[in-house]
Amino acid sequence: MGTACRNRDHRALWIVVQRNYNRSAFNGYRITRSAYSLVRCTAPGCNGTWRTRAAFVDTLPDSCTGCGQPAETSCRICRRPYCQTCLTTHHHEGYGTPATDDR
Repeated sequence: MGTACRNRDHRALWIVVQRNYNRSAFNGYRITRSAYSLVRCTAPGCNGTWRTRAAFVDTLPDSCTGCGQPAETSCRICRRPYCQTCLTTHHHEGYGTPATDDR
């Protein structure tokens, strides 16, 4: 794991990569529920990546499943977080585009 970003100016650029779960070789890379979340700083030149169970994680956006940037919405079918750009290219067989489908 990396080192936490300590630059207060970067806080607006922090995103949650894994919210309250973990995937590790120890567990066969399966999703394992956890009190900790994986946070990443998306500021240029900053490689901050760390796990924490601090309360501020609840205020941070999730990362987009497609591109890794902050997610703005979730797919109605699979509930994965996506930005608007990636959501338009993400689809499920037989359901059309999740952004417009009401089923």
